[in-house]
Amino acid sequence: MKKYKYISIYFLFACSHLKPERLRILDLLNYHHQKRNNVKPTSSAFTVLAAASCFTACLGDFVVTFIIGYFYRGYDFINQSESYLGVSASPVAIYMKIWSVVFSLLFVVYAYALKRNIFAKGVWQTWVVWLIAIYGLGEGIGSGLFPYDHDGHELTLSGKLHSVFSAIGDAALVVVPFILLKIFPKTVYPKLNRYIRLVAFSGPVIIIMFLLARQNLLPVKGLWQRIYLLDYYLLLVSLSVYMVIVHFRS
Repeated sequence: MKKYKYISIYFLFACSHLKPERLRILDLLNYHHQKRNNVKPTSSAFTVLAAASCFTACLGDFVVTFIIGYFYRGYDFINQSESYLGVSASPVAIYMKIWSVVFSLLFVVYAYALKRNIFAKGVWQTWVVWLIAIYGLGEGIGSGLFPYDHDGHELTLSGKLHSVFSAIGDAALVVVPFILLKIFPKTVYPKLNRYIRLVAFSGPVIIIMFLLARQNLLPVKGLWQRIYLLDYYLLLVSLSVYMVIVHFRS
Protein backbone atom coordinates (compact mmCIF):
# COMPACT_ATOMS: atom_id res chain seq x y z
CA MET A 1 0.00 0.00 0.00
CA LYS A 2 2.86 2.40 0.82
CA LYS A 3 4.31 1.88 -2.64
CA TYR A 4 1.06 2.85 -4.34
CA LYS A 5 0.63 5.80 -1.99
CA TYR A 6 4.00 7.24 -3.07
CA ILE A 7 3.25 6.55 -6.74
CA SER A 8 -0.01 8.47 -6.44
CA ILE A 9 1.70 11.40 -4.77
CA TYR A 10 4.39 11.59 -7.46
CA PHE A 11 1.75 11.35 -10.18
CA LEU A 12 -0.07 14.34 -8.70
CA PHE A 13 3.22 16.24 -8.47
CA ALA A 14 4.04 15.52 -12.11
CA CYS A 15 0.60 16.60 -13.28
CA SER A 16 0.43 19.75 -11.20
CA HIS A 17 1.31 23.06 -12.89
CA LEU A 18 0.49 25.43 -10.05
CA LYS A 19 3.34 26.36 -7.72
CA PRO A 20 1.22 26.30 -4.50
CA GLU A 21 -0.05 22.85 -5.42
CA ARG A 22 3.47 21.59 -5.96
CA LEU A 23 4.53 22.95 -2.61
CA ARG A 24 1.56 21.25 -0.95
CA ILE A 25 2.46 17.90 -2.50
CA LEU A 26 6.14 18.34 -1.61
CA ASP A 27 5.12 19.00 1.98
CA LEU A 28 3.09 15.80 1.92
CA LEU A 29 6.13 13.88 0.68
CA ASN A 30 8.26 15.38 3.43
CA TYR A 31 5.61 14.50 6.01
CA HIS A 32 5.62 10.82 5.02
CA HIS A 33 9.42 10.73 4.98
CA GLN A 34 9.71 12.42 8.37
CA LYS A 35 7.10 10.11 9.85
CA ARG A 36 8.84 7.02 8.51
CA ASN A 37 12.38 8.08 9.49
CA ASN A 38 11.55 10.03 12.63
CA VAL A 39 13.03 13.17 11.09
CA LYS A 40 11.15 15.89 12.90
CA PRO A 41 12.01 19.32 14.32
CA THR A 42 11.62 20.23 17.97
CA SER A 43 12.47 23.59 19.54
CA SER A 44 13.77 26.69 17.79
CA ALA A 45 16.50 26.98 20.42
CA PHE A 46 18.11 23.69 19.42
CA THR A 47 17.70 24.53 15.74
CA VAL A 48 19.59 27.80 16.14
CA LEU A 49 22.14 26.19 18.49
CA ALA A 50 22.94 23.38 16.06
CA ALA A 51 23.23 25.68 13.05
CA ALA A 52 25.34 28.24 14.91
CA SER A 53 27.68 25.55 16.29
CA CYS A 54 28.14 23.99 12.86
CA PHE A 55 28.79 27.31 11.10
CA THR A 56 31.24 28.43 13.79
CA ALA A 57 33.19 25.16 13.85
CA CYS A 58 33.44 24.77 10.07
CA LEU A 59 34.21 28.40 9.28
CA GLY A 60 36.45 28.73 12.33
CA ASP A 61 38.60 25.80 11.26
CA PHE A 62 39.70 27.91 8.30
CA VAL A 63 39.64 31.41 9.79
CA VAL A 64 41.19 30.61 13.18
CA THR A 65 43.97 28.43 11.76
CA PHE A 66 44.70 31.10 9.13
CA ILE A 67 45.03 33.76 11.82
CA ILE A 68 47.16 31.50 14.03
CA GLY A 69 49.32 30.52 11.06
CA TYR A 70 49.82 34.17 10.15
CA PHE A 71 51.69 34.70 13.42
CA TYR A 72 53.82 31.57 12.90
CA ARG A 73 56.73 32.88 10.91
CA GLY A 74 57.75 30.41 8.25
CA TYR A 75 54.50 28.43 8.28
CA ASP A 76 53.33 27.55 4.77
CA PHE A 77 49.56 27.15 4.35
CA ILE A 78 49.93 25.52 0.96
CA ASN A 79 52.57 22.93 1.79
CA GLN A 80 52.02 22.29 5.50
CA SER A 81 48.99 20.79 7.22
CA GLU A 82 47.27 22.27 10.28
CA SER A 83 49.07 19.74 12.50
CA TYR A 84 52.32 21.72 12.24
CA LEU A 85 50.70 24.69 13.98
CA GLY A 86 50.46 22.68 17.18
CA VAL A 87 53.90 21.04 17.34
CA SER A 88 55.88 21.61 20.52
CA ALA A 89 58.33 23.95 18.77
CA SER A 90 55.54 26.11 17.37
CA PRO A 91 55.27 29.60 18.90
CA VAL A 92 51.48 29.42 18.48
CA ALA A 93 51.02 25.90 19.88
CA ILE A 94 49.07 27.08 22.93
CA TYR A 95 46.56 28.91 20.75
CA MET A 96 46.15 25.84 18.56
CA LYS A 97 45.44 23.74 21.66
CA ILE A 98 42.82 26.22 22.83
CA TRP A 99 41.17 26.15 19.41
CA SER A 100 41.22 22.34 19.36
CA VAL A 101 39.22 22.27 22.62
CA VAL A 102 36.74 24.86 21.34
CA PHE A 103 36.49 22.96 18.04
CA SER A 104 35.58 19.74 19.86
CA LEU A 105 33.00 21.48 22.05
CA LEU A 106 31.35 23.08 19.03
CA PHE A 107 30.98 19.76 17.22
CA VAL A 108 29.72 17.99 20.35
CA VAL A 109 27.13 20.75 20.82
CA TYR A 110 26.21 20.44 17.12
CA ALA A 111 25.75 16.68 17.45
CA TYR A 112 23.71 17.07 20.66
CA ALA A 113 21.46 19.70 19.07
CA LEU A 114 20.91 17.45 16.05
CA LYS A 115 19.87 14.66 18.41
CA ARG A 116 17.36 16.99 20.05
CA ASN A 117 16.15 18.25 16.67
CA ILE A 118 15.71 16.50 13.30
CA PHE A 119 17.60 13.37 14.39
CA ALA A 120 15.61 12.76 17.56
CA LYS A 121 14.89 9.12 16.70
CA GLY A 122 16.09 6.43 14.33
CA VAL A 123 19.11 4.14 14.17
CA TRP A 124 20.77 5.86 11.22
CA GLN A 125 20.13 9.27 12.76
CA THR A 126 21.83 8.18 15.98
CA TRP A 127 24.81 6.92 13.99
CA VAL A 128 25.25 10.31 12.31
CA VAL A 129 25.05 12.10 15.66
CA TRP A 130 27.75 9.90 17.20
CA LEU A 131 30.00 10.07 14.14
CA ILE A 132 29.90 13.87 14.12
CA ALA A 133 30.75 13.92 17.83
CA ILE A 134 33.60 11.43 17.29
CA TYR A 135 34.99 13.58 14.48
CA GLY A 136 34.95 16.66 16.67
CA LEU A 137 36.64 14.89 19.57
CA GLY A 138 39.20 13.10 17.39
CA GLU A 139 40.24 16.04 15.24
CA GLY A 140 39.89 18.50 18.10
CA ILE A 141 40.91 17.49 21.61
CA GLY A 142 42.31 14.11 20.56
CA SER A 143 44.84 15.36 18.05
CA GLY A 144 45.16 18.89 19.47
CA LEU A 145 46.43 17.89 22.90
CA PHE A 146 49.08 15.58 21.40
CA PRO A 147 51.54 17.58 19.26
CA TYR A 148 52.55 16.19 15.90
CA ASP A 149 56.20 15.98 17.00
CA HIS A 150 59.07 14.21 15.26
CA ASP A 151 62.34 12.85 16.51
CA GLY A 152 64.43 13.09 13.39
CA HIS A 153 62.38 11.43 10.68
CA GLU A 154 60.33 9.34 13.14
CA LEU A 155 57.19 10.31 14.99
CA THR A 156 57.39 10.58 18.77
CA LEU A 157 54.77 8.91 20.98
CA SER A 158 52.87 12.19 21.00
CA GLY A 159 53.04 12.37 17.21
CA LYS A 160 51.74 8.81 16.88
CA LEU A 161 48.83 9.50 19.24
CA HIS A 162 48.08 12.64 17.25
CA SER A 163 47.91 10.58 14.07
CA VAL A 164 45.70 7.90 15.66
CA PHE A 165 43.13 10.35 17.04
CA SER A 166 43.14 12.32 13.80
CA ALA A 167 42.60 9.12 11.77
CA ILE A 168 39.68 8.09 14.00
CA GLY A 169 38.05 11.49 13.54
CA ASP A 170 38.58 11.51 9.79
CA ALA A 171 37.22 7.97 9.44
CA ALA A 172 34.07 8.99 11.29
CA LEU A 173 33.61 11.98 8.99
CA VAL A 174 34.05 9.84 5.87
CA VAL A 175 31.25 7.49 6.96
CA VAL A 176 28.73 10.31 7.60
CA PRO A 177 27.69 10.89 3.94
CA PHE A 178 27.05 7.19 3.35
CA ILE A 179 24.65 7.08 6.29
CA LEU A 180 22.99 10.33 5.24
CA LEU A 181 22.12 8.58 1.96
CA LYS A 182 19.96 6.23 4.03
CA ILE A 183 18.23 9.10 5.82
CA PHE A 184 17.63 11.21 2.70
CA PRO A 185 16.63 8.79 -0.10
CA LYS A 186 16.69 9.82 -3.73
CA THR A 187 12.94 9.28 -4.14
CA VAL A 188 12.10 12.01 -1.63
CA TYR A 189 15.15 14.29 -1.71
CA PRO A 190 16.64 13.93 -5.22
CA LYS A 191 18.84 17.06 -5.16
CA LEU A 192 20.08 16.63 -1.60
CA ASN A 193 20.70 12.93 -2.24
CA ARG A 194 22.78 13.70 -5.34
CA TYR A 195 24.87 16.20 -3.40
CA ILE A 196 25.44 13.76 -0.52
CA ARG A 197 26.41 11.07 -3.02
CA LEU A 198 28.91 13.44 -4.63
CA VAL A 199 30.59 14.15 -1.28
CA ALA A 200 30.48 10.46 -0.30
CA PHE A 201 32.71 9.58 -3.25
CA SER A 202 34.71 12.77 -3.80
CA GLY A 203 35.73 13.03 -0.13
CA PRO A 204 37.73 9.78 0.07
CA VAL A 205 39.43 10.57 -3.26
CA ILE A 206 40.62 13.95 -1.96
CA ILE A 207 41.74 12.36 1.33
CA ILE A 208 43.83 9.85 -0.66
CA MET A 209 45.46 12.79 -2.44
CA PHE A 210 46.23 14.35 0.94
CA LEU A 211 47.71 11.10 2.26
CA LEU A 212 49.89 10.78 -0.84
CA ALA A 213 51.04 14.36 -0.28
CA ARG A 214 51.95 13.49 3.32
CA GLN A 215 54.24 10.82 1.90
CA ASN A 216 55.78 13.46 -0.38
CA LEU A 217 54.34 11.73 -3.44
CA LEU A 218 52.26 14.79 -4.32
CA PRO A 219 52.88 18.51 -3.76
CA VAL A 220 50.82 21.08 -1.80
CA LYS A 221 49.98 18.90 1.21
CA GLY A 222 48.35 21.74 3.12
CA LEU A 223 46.11 22.63 0.19
CA TRP A 224 44.85 19.04 -0.19
CA GLN A 225 43.96 18.94 3.50
CA ARG A 226 41.94 22.13 3.30
CA ILE A 227 40.15 21.01 0.13
CA TYR A 228 38.94 17.78 1.73
CA LEU A 229 37.87 19.63 4.87
CA LEU A 230 35.95 22.13 2.75
CA ASP A 231 34.25 19.26 0.91
CA TYR A 232 32.87 17.71 4.10
CA TYR A 233 32.21 20.98 5.92
CA LEU A 234 29.98 22.21 3.11
CA LEU A 235 27.94 19.03 3.53
CA LEU A 236 27.57 19.58 7.28
CA VAL A 237 26.56 23.21 6.69
CA SER A 238 24.02 22.05 4.10
CA LEU A 239 22.57 19.68 6.69
CA SER A 240 22.23 22.59 9.09
CA VAL A 241 20.51 24.71 6.45
CA TYR A 242 18.11 21.87 5.72
CA MET A 243 17.38 21.54 9.44
CA VAL A 244 16.59 25.23 9.74
CA ILE A 245 14.29 25.14 6.68
CA VAL A 246 12.41 22.07 7.93
CA HIS A 247 11.96 23.54 11.37
CA PHE A 248 10.66 26.98 10.43
CA ARG A 249 8.48 25.67 7.60
CA SER A 250 6.78 23.39 10.07
